[in-house]
Amino acid sequence: MAEFTTPGETDKVLELLRCVDLEYPDGELLEFFLLDSIVPLQTARYILGRCSAKGDALDLTTLLSDWKRLISVFTYDGSRHPSRDQTIISMIRKRDRGKCCLTGLSHSVWDPLMVVPLLPTEGFQIDKELHELLGIFIGPSLLNWLLLKAASLSPEQNHWLVRRSAAAALAQGYFQFIFGRGLEYTVFTSTVGTTLPSVIKKVPFRRTARFTDCITSHVDNPDTSALEILSRFAHPIRWTGAAREAACKRPRTVQSGPTDSLWRFLSERCATAVAMAWRLVPALVRIRAYRGLAFLGAHMYGPSCSLYVQRLPFGLYLKTTSTTWHRSLANEFAALQLVRRHTNIHVPSALDLVSDSKDSYLLTTTVCGVPLGRCIDTLSHEEVTTLVGDLQECLLELRAIPKEVAPKYAITNVLGTACYDGRLIIGSVYDAARGDYFGPFVDEDDFNNTLRCIPLPNVVHSSGHEIVLTHGDLNLRNIMMHNGRLSGIIDWETCGWFPDYWDYTKAHFITKIHRRWLRIVDTVFAKLGNFEAELAVESQIWWYF
Repeated sequence: MAEFTTPGETDKVLELLRCVDLEYPDGELLEFFLLDSIVPLQTARYILGRCSAKGDALDLTTLLSDWKRLISVFTYDGSRHPSRDQTIISMIRKRDRGKCCLTGLSHSVWDPLMVVPLLPTEGFQIDKELHELLGIFIGPSLLNWLLLKAASLSPEQNHWLVRRSAAAALAQGYFQFIFGRGLEYTVFTSTVGTTLPSVIKKVPFRRTARFTDCITSHVDNPDTSALEILSRFAHPIRWTGAAREAACKRPRTVQSGPTDSLWRFLSERCATAVAMAWRLVPALVRIRAYRGLAFLGAHMYGPSCSLYVQRLPFGLYLKTTSTTWHRSLANEFAALQLVRRHTNIHVPSALDLVSDSKDSYLLTTTVCGVPLGRCIDTLSHEEVTTLVGDLQECLLELRAIPKEVAPKYAITNVLGTACYDGRLIIGSVYDAARGDYFGPFVDEDDFNNTLRCIPLPNVVHSSGHEIVLTHGDLNLRNIMMHNGRLSGIIDWETCGWFPDYWDYTKAHFITKIHRRWLRIVDTVFAKLGNFEAELAVESQIWWYF
């Protein structure tokens, strides 16, 4: 094994872990062992010392097995062991002021507050052979506390007041803690997994709270050492749960039968016919109707993941932007019509595009399902394989659409005019006259000049790529899933004719850290061409943004 030097030693070990072919999500579990440990550098050296094989390879079999055993030890659900001692219950309820220590929520008939233990009252039963591994992960101080003091905590130190659902969510790794000065602490929530507990949806991602002053209450607060240990194991526990959910799925074939296809055809034809008649209504009336529906939709469905998009009643969505970006909505309107006309890709139906002096509005139908980002962590191997095939088929259909606009220009948006693209915007100095629109470009050399980075004069894309129709923003929010299958692709405002590598490098540009998604992207585009050189050029340029 080659010698590593700090400070890059941890990163190099992380890369070695990622080079090992492991079943999902075993690689993620080992990454959390490294990155969430109390001293990652020490953990990196431990992994090298324990798992070194020939060359730069790692034999992770026994480490992974022991790590999974350790995770299972700390998967403890306090909601199943509520205190029955009325004296303790009364004392803890008063100390915690009748509020859930995790969520800050009060008592609910359907989700009552409970006084539950942080750790098993008899302590954790940890095999001696796992002590070294545990010490590496949580540190010697917490290890000594756990082995020597945890079992002797007073009832007040080992109990707190939480909602029943919150206690169960804690056992599933949905909560983490950071402790500040004095009595303050911060609670963070996780969104890993397909079906989030209802209580997670009721609380913010980050919430600051405060324990009661024990001098005033005369009752000890929950022991923060216990909470530190539970917090450090949160990510591994959550990912173990995601793996369990994926493993429990049964292989299934999801197909659109004749009835489904007929219903989709008729409903879309009906919506199109109604939209054509509706567009005869004066623009001001339509805009007022959309504003009213948006207000109603916000109260019925809440906000969406985008500030500009609102779900409406009747299976509709409304995208609203300033008229400054009207051209991007016009491009999306045209793109949806083009894709529906030439392909079988499931995309929203564009129903209306209207503007006033201030805002522009795009009305579309919905695509069933949830964003891929909501379910990617629990997709089975079979579902991932199917998704790869579905995306490849979509991209092949998209690339086959002929360019019939602006023949004098090679690279344009769907309308044959200037392109709107976040990669171009971020990589360029703002020009008020140009705004956020670039091109159209006569040829690829013209386009490559726009991609140049001044500090890197020798880092330039090559020319000669095939120019194809691209989505331009393939990410975890825009790919929709239903019952484990691709159900559609949304958000087409950046669609246009670009070099054939563009969708691939843009997918890496938008999402740089989600390893499973990037592996899916690499597999999808492997059938369409080798774009490693183009990604290498783009990656060098991105570092200067």
